[in-house]
Amino acid sequence: MSPIELISLIVNLVFGTGFLVTFFTLKQTRQKAKADVDKSNMDLASQSVKEMISSVNAIMVENHNLIEKQLSLQRTIADNQKRIEMLEKITDESKQMQETMINMGLENSSLRKRIDLLEKKVSCMTKLNREVLKAIEKLGIDDELLQKIKEHSQ
Repeated sequence: MSPIELISLIVNLVFGTGFLVTFFTLKQTRQKAKADVDKSNMDLASQSVKEMISSVNAIMVENHNLIEKQLSLQRTIADNQKRIEMLEKITDESKQMQETMINMGLENSSLRKRIDLLEKKVSCMTKLNREVLKAIEKLGIDDELLQKIKEHSQ
């Protein structure tokens, strides 16, 4: 075979069988497939990032709510502690008042006994004064003096 025939055969083979067209078509198809894969990877990465951001936001909202609940509970605990301290103070004051009232009751009882004793003495003295006045009337002492004595004895 002559070199021309060989070149002709190669050229026919390349152009006649569609080898060249197939080669360029495959190259473009491969580039397109690679671009599609890259785009899909970017979309997947973008979707993953969006989901992660959404998850992080949800976690942050939940964390914020938990912090608010914790602060509310801490305020409630502090308020309750203040109430307990006030109740303890009131209880202490109540005990002191109760002791004071008991002491005052004992003191009142003692005073009542003393008053009763004094009333008996006054009653006895009043009776004695009446008897003295009767005796003075029988003796016939001056009426003016007798009147003064009666006024003071009542």
